[in-house]
Amino acid sequence: MKEQKIRKELIQVRELLADLFQSGLTNVPESLVARLSQEETYVRQYGMEWLADRLHELSEGLKARRHLFDNENADELVALFCKIGSFVEEGIRQSGLDEAGIRIGQKDWEQED
Repeated sequence: MKEQKIRKELIQVRELLADLFQSGLTNVPESLVARLSQEETYVRQYGMEWLADRLHELSEGLKARRHLFDNENADELVALFCKIGSFVEEGIRQSGLDEAGIRIGQKDWEQED
């Protein structure tokens, strides 16, 4: 059950990353920055501290870019964005495997009756 919730939350983060990517990471709407903060809170509740911290860093970096006229920290933000994306994809894959393993284990247990 917990695996399903974590997987759904990671999928939400992936969708948010897609929205951020489409915005170009240069002038991100306030609504997306607010969603980043919301997702940070949710993933922290599931114990994903690393991801929550990286989402916070990304949010702060995007806010700071609003006041810049050059691409001063663009490379750092893109690298962070890619790290988060890789982590989320691996997390989705792993949580799917965990969920499948639990289902298989439940079926094996039910067959023993």
